[in-house]
Amino acid sequence: MNGEGGKNNKGKTTVFSEEITSMRKIILLLPAVCLLGAVFGQITITSSDMPQPDVMYPLVNSAIMDLNLSEISGADATWDASDLTPMMETPLTPVDINEASISAALVFNSPFNPTYQCDFFLPTEFPDLGEDLGIPIEGLKNFYQTDGDAYTIAGIGLSAMGFDLPVTYDDIDEILPLPLEYGETMSSTAAFELNVTGILTYGLTQSREVEVDGWGTLLLPSGSYEVLRTRTELTATDDVFIEQFGDPFTIDREQVTYQWWAAGMGFPLLEISEIFGLPLTATFQDLDESSGVADAIEAEAFTPYPNPVRRGQKLRWATPAEWTLHDGAGREVFSGQSNALIVPVDLPAGIYTLLTADGSNVRIAIH
Repeated sequence: MNGEGGKNNKGKTTVFSEEITSMRKIILLLPAVCLLGAVFGQITITSSDMPQPDVMYPLVNSAIMDLNLSEISGADATWDASDLTPMMETPLTPVDINEASISAALVFNSPFNPTYQCDFFLPTEFPDLGEDLGIPIEGLKNFYQTDGDAYTIAGIGLSAMGFDLPVTYDDIDEILPLPLEYGETMSSTAAFELNVTGILTYGLTQSREVEVDGWGTLLLPSGSYEVLRTRTELTATDDVFIEQFGDPFTIDREQVTYQWWAAGMGFPLLEISEIFGLPLTATFQDLDESSGVADAIEAEAFTPYPNPVRRGQKLRWATPAEWTLHDGAGREVFSGQSNALIVPVDLPAGIYTLLTADGSNVRIAIH
């Protein structure tokens, strides 16, 4: 009996030892499993995920509902922007570089100039300089590159006095590093100078600091998406000389932009721009076919007009509100409780922010 009991005890000990060994293996594997889960939860954005020619991207402007949305960062984050309401459609369709004018093609679509070979172009505007330029320039375009180790702007094109003028960046503007992954950072600079004889000289110098500071899930009205989130600090200086004004002037600009990028979506699914720490604009891709664009002139919408506004003009909005007007440095200039403001004729030209007590804010260009 003792012998049989010894055999049974030995068998139980062996089974127990095997169970402990199995448990140890499971415990040792847990960190690796968690790490693999984190890795597989992240996405990578490549050049093929950048905007594609001849594809219409359904971008819309929106009021910012959650002012703290940009403060969320890190791994496996959730950004809930499901309450965004479309206010105005601003769709973008990149134009294939093969559709560029002859003069632009010689610069941006030439096998003899690979540094400036581009993939598409898009219409753009001059930065808001706070002045009525009053110059005969139109058809301003940016020319983009998506191949290589960065998403870039290689130059601009414009029409002036009946001529089509391509202008290359002396220092190409790198917008994002490619491929784009969580934790990636990039510091870049850019510069170009535009000379339109007898009319305008415009020079731009700028720097970008880009960080992929989060990955996770973005909730939009149309559904949920796996994304990478980027934070970009842009510092720029515009040097402007307009012949008819006589004196050159310089404008310094600073802006922080948050963007949420998803695979295959071209432009960011969501973009929020801040100036002086205030979220001023939001744009997102309205991928819900059943959603309609809200009327931005509804009584409850805070939409001051005209904007831009000239000094001496009256700035109006639909509903009386308690408001404050702040200059570009964030200083309060005026305050009141009404639905109109007569802009003083001696107020310096520039970009101002009109804030209401309920949190609405709008950038106002005064010139």
